[in-house]
Amino acid sequence: MFGLFSFVDDMISGIISQILQQVNIVQDAVTAPLRAIVNNVLAGAWKGDGANRFASEMTQEVIPMLVGIMSTNQNYANAIKKSHDRMNQAFQQAANQAQSLFDVFGSIF
Repeated sequence: MFGLFSFVDDMISGIISQILQQVNIVQDAVTAPLRAIVNNVLAGAWKGDGANRFASEMTQEVIPMLVGIMSTNQNYANAIKKSHDRMNQAFQQAANQAQSLFDVFGSIF
């Protein structure tokens, strides 16, 4: 039983880690470069109505949407972590109860 629990415990920890890595990838690979592009446009690399609309759409729609996705994934990872912690607590309580029973039966026999 302990081996299976340990396997599941490790698997859940790996899933949480992967989700958080994906959040960082979105941040590093997508959001940061988009912000840099918008900053270049705002600094004058591109001028005119199209540049203004582009910068506005990126800062008011696209980047906030990506940040929302990252936030959702972060919340998902936190929910899994909370469930994982509860599972560990329940397993520990069950193991303690089982040990108590073994101690009682050990003292009888």
